[in-house]
Amino acid sequence: MQKLIALVAGITLLAALALPASNATAAQIGHDHFVSDRYADNACGIDGTSVDDVVANYTLDGSRTSLNVKTIFTATTSGKSMEIQETGFRRQSAPTDNGDGTYSVTFTNAGQSPRFKLPTGEVIVDTGLLVGVATFDATTDDFLSFEVLKLDGPRPDACDAIVAALS
Repeated sequence: MQKLIALVAGITLLAALALPASNATAAQIGHDHFVSDRYADNACGIDGTSVDDVVANYTLDGSRTSLNVKTIFTATTSGKSMEIQETGFRRQSAPTDNGDGTYSVTFTNAGQSPRFKLPTGEVIVDTGLLVGVATFDATTDDFLSFEVLKLDGPRPDACDAIVAALS
């Protein structure tokens, strides 16, 4: 799940860095859609693989982003899959120079994060607010870390149902 949070944070930052700030105004809107390569993942202790389908609409100044991320996680042992969907409105701060060769961007996400659709038909929905800080290498812009600062809203523990459905 932290990989997904980091992916979403990185997408938001990349959208902001896509065009020079001098050419961007809050009224200009951008749109991206991509599907990730399959990658190794783990859900509630179950090893598997995931593929992300990401749709982003954003202001070219990077101040606001609306994302829809659908991940299909497939358990290695059972071959069963679940759909994980996150939607929401995201805002980000301007980059902050950390003085150590890195910079950070604070992200605020409000919305559905995430909804789990299990192979049994059960749906578990999580909504609320997430505030986090992503840190990047100032020279390469490589993603380094993501720290959750605030997490509000109903956060159901989905692991028992996920393990039962994917085993």
